[in-house]
Amino acid sequence: MENMIEVKNLVKRFGDRAVLDGLSLEIPAEKITVIMGGSGCGKSTLLRHLVGLYAPDEGDIWVDGKNIVGMQEKEINEVRRKFGMLFQSAALFNSMTVGENVALPLKEHTDLSNEIIKIIGKVKLELVGLTGFEDFMPFQISGGMKKRVGLARAIALDPKIVFYDEPGAGLDPITTAMIDQLILDLSRKLKITSVVVTHEMKSAFRIADKIILLHKGKVLEVGTSESIANSKNPYVQQFIKGEPEGAIPLKQTSEAYLKGLLET
Repeated sequence: MENMIEVKNLVKRFGDRAVLDGLSLEIPAEKITVIMGGSGCGKSTLLRHLVGLYAPDEGDIWVDGKNIVGMQEKEINEVRRKFGMLFQSAALFNSMTVGENVALPLKEHTDLSNEIIKIIGKVKLELVGLTGFEDFMPFQISGGMKKRVGLARAIALDPKIVFYDEPGAGLDPITTAMIDQLILDLSRKLKITSVVVTHEMKSAFRIADKIILLHKGKVLEVGTSESIANSKNPYVQQFIKGEPEGAIPLKQTSEAYLKGLLET
């Protein structure tokens, strides 16, 4: 299969505002696709549609060959079993050990024995570099380690697709780079389709096979890291450089200031 996910003419309105406005995109199988855009562009709303939490007002969402729009809850839960999800906050249960957190999807969705579940949990923790941390509590580990536990839990059921919601949120640059490397390694080793929602440009350029940039509920530009970095679209360049809309570039401002000093 060439595309794991296809979104066609997606519309979602909240009151009079179309947060998603006829949005169409394709997410290739076994690749890392990064979805980016400024605040309010619709990326979080899109993610909620992709995992079946929101129903669109118009349009279709094809996941692994099935249109999830209009599905009954039982059907959509079957599709969700193909998903893993790393939440922005890692979303660990503080009353459970690291091992119990990772084991939770296996206990809920399989009939495996506790012994087998423990072994699988250890393997998943080993994949994210946390061998021997099964008995730690979440409060005993760092923020970056919590993200890695969340990632181990996300891959517990060997999903076809893993969704990442701002994986670098709240982390220092070194830990963010470590999480990026994990996303790369796991996507390649396990042949996972990875969908990463982020506003971190460095992370996007490090990991993406494909970048989709959203603006005002539509797809503004699609490409590789290189093509996005070299885009001629002024908004794309503005987003990459982190300049506010309508701002005068710093160099231009400095030149004008110096010129003013010389003329006085």
